[in-house]
Amino acid sequence: MITRLDGSGFSHSAIALADGEGRVASAHMSFCRTRPFDLGGIRGDDVSHFWALGQSVYRLPVDPEVPREPALARLETWRTPEDDGTFSVPKLVIVAIALATFAPELDPVRALEVRQLAVEAARAWEGVPERRQFYCAELITRLYDQPFAMSTLEPTDPQRPAPGPPVQEGMLDSLLVRTLGWLTDDDLQAPYDRLLAAVERAMPTFLDQAAVDILLSPFVRTGGPALQQGRRSPRPRPDDGSAERLPFGLVTPRMLLDAPWTADHVDLVQGPGAPPPPF
Repeated sequence: MITRLDGSGFSHSAIALADGEGRVASAHMSFCRTRPFDLGGIRGDDVSHFWALGQSVYRLPVDPEVPREPALARLETWRTPEDDGTFSVPKLVIVAIALATFAPELDPVRALEVRQLAVEAARAWEGVPERRQFYCAELITRLYDQPFAMSTLEPTDPQRPAPGPPVQEGMLDSLLVRTLGWLTDDDLQAPYDRLLAAVERAMPTFLDQAAVDILLSPFVRTGGPALQQGRRSPRPRPDDGSAERLPFGLVTPRMLLDAPWTADHVDLVQGPGAPPPPF
C-alpha cells in the first residue's frame, strides 16, 4: 500500500545492528501462526529472513556527520526483552491517507482538508512518545532524530491507481474502521474519527482498498518498482530550517532514500540465498 502510494522502490526500512551487517532491527507486524494475537513490534532479523521471502535488501549509508551511536542507544531503550512495543496499524493508515490525498483526480479542497486532518492525527499520536507503537520508517527517523520538512510529504512520482477492479464502500470499510477503533486509545480517538469521516467524503472507496491491502500484505511478495542501481533523483526542495516540520508519524521509506543526511547511493546486499538483483 505505502509502496504504491509513495512511488518508492523501498517498502520497508530498518537499522543495521552493531553486531554485524547481517542483522537489522525494525518495526514490523508479526504474522506468525503460533502467535495469532501478536501485533509485532521492534524486531531483530537476519537479512536472510527477507531473502527467504524473495525480497531484495539494500544498504543506504548514513552521513558520517550524523552519529550512529545515539540511534542504537535509543533502540536499546525502546526494545527490551520484556516488551518490544507494537506495530502501529493506525499510524500506517494515517500516512497512507496523507499520501493518497495527492492523487490528481481528487477535489483539491477536500484533499487538502483530509491532508490537514491526517497531520493533526499524526501529531496527536506523536504527543505520547511513551506509547512504543511504530511503523518502520517512523522508527528509523525517530532513532536518528532527523525531522523532515512538511513539503517532503508530497510524493515525487505520479499516483498510480490500485490494481484490480475498483472496490465499493461496504463490509471491509466497516471492518477496518472498527479495527482501527479497537487499536486506538480513547484519548486519540477524536482526531482519528475526524480524519476517517473526511476520508469517507473525499475518497469513499479508500478504506475498502486499504483493508484489502492490509489483508493481502502477508501474501504479496512482488514488492514495488525495482530500484535501479544508484539513487532516484529527488525533486529539488528549498532547504529552509524554519519550515514547518512533518510529524515523525508521516515519514515514509522514500523520504529516507531522499534525505540530505543519507548517502547518494544504495548498495544491494548479496550473499548465499539472496535473490537475483531485481534490475
